[in-house]
Amino acid sequence: MRNIFWLKKCGRNPKKIFGSRLFIFLIFALIPHPSSLVYAAKIYPSAGTTSATFLKLGVGARAVAMGGAFTGVARDPYAIYWNPAGLAALGGERNLGLFHNDYFQGLGQEFLFYTSPAEGIKFLKSRELRSGVWGLGLDYFYVPKDLERRSGLNESDPLAPISPVEGKFGAYDLAFSAGYGWKTGRDLSLGGALKVIRQSIDDKSGSSFALDLGVLKDFTWRGDLWTGGFSVQNIGPGVKFISKRYDLPLIFKAGVSRRLPDSGALIALEADKPIDNYPSFILGAEYPLTSMLALRTGYKYRLYGNELGPWSGFSAGAGISFSRFSFDYAFSPFGDLGNSHRFSLNVRFGGGAAPARAVKGAVAPVMEMRNAGVISYDVSSKALMISQRGVQYGIKAVSAGSDLYAFSFRTLVRGQAAVSLSLTGGELPPALASSLPAGARPLKAWQFPPGPGEIQGNIAFEFKVKKSGAEGKTYSFLYLDGKGWREIVPSKIREDAENIYFSAAAPLSAYYVLTAKD
Repeated sequence: MRNIFWLKKCGRNPKKIFGSRLFIFLIFALIPHPSSLVYAAKIYPSAGTTSATFLKLGVGARAVAMGGAFTGVARDPYAIYWNPAGLAALGGERNLGLFHNDYFQGLGQEFLFYTSPAEGIKFLKSRELRSGVWGLGLDYFYVPKDLERRSGLNESDPLAPISPVEGKFGAYDLAFSAGYGWKTGRDLSLGGALKVIRQSIDDKSGSSFALDLGVLKDFTWRGDLWTGGFSVQNIGPGVKFISKRYDLPLIFKAGVSRRLPDSGALIALEADKPIDNYPSFILGAEYPLTSMLALRTGYKYRLYGNELGPWSGFSAGAGISFSRFSFDYAFSPFGDLGNSHRFSLNVRFGGGAAPARAVKGAVAPVMEMRNAGVISYDVSSKALMISQRGVQYGIKAVSAGSDLYAFSFRTLVRGQAAVSLSLTGGELPPALASSLPAGARPLKAWQFPPGPGEIQGNIAFEFKVKKSGAEGKTYSFLYLDGKGWREIVPSKIREDAENIYFSAAAPLSAYYVLTAKD
C-alpha cells in the first residue's frame, strides 16, 4: 500500500507500471530454469506414426512468437491456419501476405495467404453468411535437394557396410487451404477450412484432404472481457504412400485470451492434444510498447517434458505496423538441431480508410431524433494492441455537463485514434417511442453516429439522473437491434446531493434510451 501511495504521489499510474512489470515477469517466467536443463523427456507410444507432420508447424510470426497460444486470439489473416473462425473479424478489407520459416538444418517453409470479404459471393443466400470473410492459404515445406540416395545393398557387408551414392534427391510437402469464417451473433464466430495435401519424396508421392473447424466466443467473466477459442485440425482419411495409408496429425486445441485494459498486454493460455503425442500447455504474451511496436513471448510445455529440451519450448519476437503494412519476427530455439527464424509480411488494401465490421442487428440511424442537440466529448485514448489489421485503442470519452457524461470502448483503426467524439441527444422518433416495452417511459435518448474504426465488444456508458423525483422509480437502459429493444438493468455507481450515477454496458447500436417505471 505504501508503494502504491508513493507512485500516486509521484504522479505515476501504478496499474500501468505493474502491467509493464507483469509482462517483463512473464518473459523471465517463461525461460526454463538452469536446473531443468538436464532431463529425459518421455516419448509417446505412437510418436512418429502420422503423416504430413509439416501441418504441425505454425505459421505467422506473431502467433509463433507467442508460443502458438493463438486459438483463442486468432483474429488476423493467419486464422486460416490457427482457427478459421477468426477470419470473421477481418472486416471489409483484403489482406495479402507471406511467411518464411528459416528452419534448422537447412529445412525451409513458406506460407502465402489472401483474404477477402464474402459480400460478392452470390451463392451465399443468407445475409449472415455473406457478412463473413474467406481466405486462401498455401503451405510449402521443403528440404534441400542434396539428400544422397543409397541402395542399402552393402549394409550387411562387415568390411564395407556403407552403400555407394547413387545420386541425390529432394522432398517437399504442400497444403492448399480454402477457409471461411462468419459471425453467427455479436459475440460468436464459426469457421472452417478445407485442405488439399500432397507429400513427395524422391519419385514417390501421396495425396489426401483434410478439414479444420473452429469457433471463437467473446464472454465476460468476473467483469472482465475474455475470448475463448476451440479448433480441430486435420480431420481426414490420411495420406496413402505406395500400399499403406498413414493417419493425419489430428489435433484438438482450446484456448482463452484477455487484453489487460491498463497496460494493453495480451495474455493467452492454451491446451493442445494431438493424437500422436502427449498434451501440451502454452502461455503466450504480447505487450505494445507504442502504437506501432509490440513485443511478444511464449512457452510451450509438453507433458512429461519437451523432446528437444526445455529451451525448445521458448519463443520470442516483435512486430511493427504502420499504414497498410506490418512486419513480424519470431525466434525459436531447437536445442542441438539449431535455431529457427521466422518472418511475416502483410499488406492490407481495399475496404476504405479503416476496417469496419457490420454489427449483426445494428439499426442504421435512418430517422432523426426530435428536439435534438449535439453533445461533444473530450477523448483520451491508449494504444492497446497492434496487428496486421491496425491499432486497437482504448477510448474514454467524457462530457461532464451531459446526462450521459462518459462512455468507453475499444476500437480498431489504422493510424491515430479520434481526438473528439459527439453524440446526438434528444427525443426518440414517434415510431420508435411507440415500440418501447409496455410501461416504459423514455427519459433521455441518444443516437450513436457512425465513426471511424471497428468498435470491439461492448460500450460502457455512465449516466446520471436527478435525485429529486427518483424515489420509487426503476430505471432501464435500452438499445435497439434487429429484433427490437433490448433491456439492460443499470448498476448504481454512487450518488451525491443532486444526482444518482449509473453504468451500463451495451453493444454498438444506432439508438440508446433511458426509461423509468413507477
